[in-house]
Amino acid sequence: MSDLLLSAVFTAFTMVRVLKGPWLRNPQYLATGILGAIVGALVLHGFWPAYDDDFIFGGVTGIFGSWGGIALFDAILGNA
Repeated sequence: MSDLLLSAVFTAFTMVRVLKGPWLRNPQYLATGILGAIVGALVLHGFWPAYDDDFIFGGVTGIFGSWGGIALFDAILGNA
């Protein structure tokens, strides 16, 4: 589980950089991206615990979890 969380958090850094720009100018997106990646990893662990150690699923969870967190944050603020 810890490997999956670590992979998801590092992928969140990359997704924020790709989608929203530098981290220091957008710390709110970095926070929501990390939070979304952690929630995605916990959901994956809750439904499919056998995939916790899978390299591919860790990356995909980080990508879609952080993207979902950023999209939800934009929708709440009305910036979408």
